[in-house]
Amino acid sequence: MNATKSTQYISQERMRDVADNIYEAVMVTAMEARRINLHNKMLGTQDDRAEKVTTQALDRLLGNELNYDYQPVAEDEAVE
Repeated sequence: MNATKSTQYISQERMRDVADNIYEAVMVTAMEARRINLHNKMLGTQDDRAEKVTTQALDRLLGNELNYDYQPVAEDEAVE
């Protein structure tokens, strides 16, 4: 693989445009990266990718390609 490494800087303001807070954006991106990685493993293509799954997930979040919602917590699972 002959890929060049580059660091991508994303401002906090840009992250806040797509999510209520930075932590939420990071969690959504991490979950999407896990989903992409699992999908690639199932297809057997994890070695063929041109960019990291975290970069793909972040690009999808910033491009408003991800839809996410919160599931209500059951009363017996709620922290008191």
